[in-house]
Amino acid sequence: MVVKKIKELVKGYGELEVKHTNVINPFRRLKLLGMFLITIILLTLISGFVYEKTSYKNVKSQYPPDGQMIDVGDREIHMSIKGTKTSLPPVVIETGTGNWSYDWSNIQKELSNHTQVITYDRAGYGWSDPPPNGFSIDTTINDLSKILDSSKIDIPVILVGHSVGGIYSRLFEEKYPEKVTGLVLVDSRNEYFSEQAKSFNDKFFETQDQSMNRKLSQFGIVRLFGENLFSDSMPNYLSAKKYVNVHWDTPFFKVLNDEIKQIKINEKLLEDAHSLGDKPLTIITPSEVELQATELGFSDQEADSFEKKWMDSQKKLSSLSTNSEFVLVPNSSHSVMYDQPDVIIKAILKMADEI
Repeated sequence: MVVKKIKELVKGYGELEVKHTNVINPFRRLKLLGMFLITIILLTLISGFVYEKTSYKNVKSQYPPDGQMIDVGDREIHMSIKGTKTSLPPVVIETGTGNWSYDWSNIQKELSNHTQVITYDRAGYGWSDPPPNGFSIDTTINDLSKILDSSKIDIPVILVGHSVGGIYSRLFEEKYPEKVTGLVLVDSRNEYFSEQAKSFNDKFFETQDQSMNRKLSQFGIVRLFGENLFSDSMPNYLSAKKYVNVHWDTPFFKVLNDEIKQIKINEKLLEDAHSLGDKPLTIITPSEVELQATELGFSDQEADSFEKKWMDSQKKLSSLSTNSEFVLVPNSSHSVMYDQPDVIIKAILKMADEI
């Protein structure tokens, strides 16, 4: 009787074991499918990583620099000089955050009919090598000084700064006043707005983190699909293919992230900057302020207040010199060099003629 019961239990256990095996088979297949997908993803990422590394290494052969590479000690900076020496002072352009020499090539071309014009790519931008220790304002200022010394152009120059480039231009003039004969600030960031609109600036900079773009660029995703993201509003003189392949790489997004994080710090430095005296100064800003504050979650009333503060800060920049001019630009976004380049060209030539 006992033996019979044991046999029944063993038999029952065997049936349960078989049934259990039948149940787990689908999960084994699911596990295999998961492993297969993970393998495909890993192989894709590795392929993308290799593709990005190879493309970055070959970019200068596929897209030769528009100008020349200048040795600044531990790396090279791309600089483009156009035009010939005339009675007018040379012009040097300091681009805004995320922009490079290519963005100003239209204005450089037109101005070069009148005087020498220098555009360059900050460290990590465009064709320039990235800075070994990340972005810093001191490196930026020193690089520009070395570029001017290497260019052999006549000093002093008219320095044009757009957006954050206005900060760098003013800090450069602060350190090397003898190298700058006049300043043109195009919708420039400044210490006044930074102080008066802290809540806007805090929210704005929260949205500007480039870590994800940097990760995507490391695996070739930006290079592969970046052209599809290129804005339709970009001017015709810019090639999306060239822009993405030369400029939107991993070192660029790292430097850009560093640069954005230091904007408020660098604006603070301007509070101690000296007066320009009677040095020529032109402030250019769009008549319609473009802050997009409502898209950051602010009310219409708050947005109107921020826009008024931005315009007030632009007007206050005029007080930096007793020899200043304030120019309002109609029908323009923050990117005045795209929308109304003739206004910038006219203002620069007017200053050059009067110096």
